[in-house]
Formats: sequence, C-alpha cells, structure tokens
Amino acid sequence: MRKVVSNLKFNDKNQLVCKGRNGKYCPVFKKQGSLDGACATYSVIMNLLILGVISDSDTKICVEHRNGQTFYKIKKMLLESFGDVINVKHTNVNSNSWDVIDNVINVLIEGDPVIISVSNSSLSHAMLAVGFEKENGEISKLLCLDPDGDYIHGRKRWNASIDIKKGRKNPFIYLSTLEGIKSKSYVELDDILILSVK
Repeated sequence: MRKVVSNLKFNDKNQLVCKGRNGKYCPVFKKQGSLDGACATYSVIMNLLILGVISDSDTKICVEHRNGQTFYKIKKMLLESFGDVINVKHTNVNSNSWDVIDNVINVLIEGDPVIISVSNSSLSHAMLAVGFEKENGEISKLLCLDPDGDYIHGRKRWNASIDIKKGRKNPFIYLSTLEGIKSKSYVELDDILILSVK
C-alpha cells in the first residue's frame, strides 16, 4: 500500500503537476539546475507549490544560493517572506530518529509533504518526502522528490526512496536515479522542515 500527498497528479502530457496559488495546475518537480539554488531551495519551492502558497511564475528566482543553506536559515527566510500564510517547524534528528520518522509519517498522513535532510561522508542533501509505502502493515519506505535525481518518469509521483523498515537504524538505505543510473547508498537522517498553511 502506498500513500502520496493528494495535491500531486499527472496531466495529459504525463507531467507531475500540482495546483498552485493561482488555482492552475503547474509542473511541481524542479530539477536542480533548472532554477537557481541548491537542493534545499528546490525542496522548499516544490513544497510551497504543493501547499498552493506559490504559483509556477513565482519560481523564476535569481538569487544565488548555490552553496546551500542550513534549515535554520531557511526557516528564518520562510517566516520573513511567507510567515503570514505558513507555519514552519524545524526538527533536528539528534534526538531519536524513529520519533522524527513518526513525525514525518504523521505529516504525510495529513496530506502535506516534508523537507528532509540526509547525509553521509560524501553527501549532504535535501529532498521532499511526498509519501510512504507499507509492507506487511508496517511503513517501509519514504517516497521522495529528489531535486538532484532524474525527472519523474512513468506514473510514479516520486523519484527516490529511503528504506525505513523497523529494525534498521541510521544509516538508512537511499535509492535514487541520476542520468538513468540507479544508485544505492547509506544515509543518516538529519534535520526536517515541516511547512503547513495557516
């Protein structure tokens, strides 16, 4: 069984779309390099689109964030620019990672995506969790939009996953595809950002 946030669908051109602030459907997946900014910026933009807080025309930004931003800075920027319409919650995973995963799942069940940060010795990366998969009644995977991964193909509304089967601990298995090549690595779940409409 899979659950994916409800504001995602495919249009007649097989593009993953969501309803933006102006009420029109627009492409939601933003491939790193298609706008300006690093992975966290793209994850935030996809999240704001899915929440219907911005429209596609609002994504044409020209601000340099190529070196990335911490979630602390992103929270501050979001509250300064969208604080009237959204709530922003930042959680650091240095506590119990399973408590944080439960928090992510609860937000996904409510129908909203969650920005997650993962890392290992060669990677520090942000992406947008948009759903989960259950296996034998237990949640086994987070389904993500990875701005560094390939465009969405077929009818899946995600392009990466993180294996979170119970019994596993940090690091978790991270699966993605870049330029048609599937990759598997082990990542630690770091911070999360939860955006919600007021």
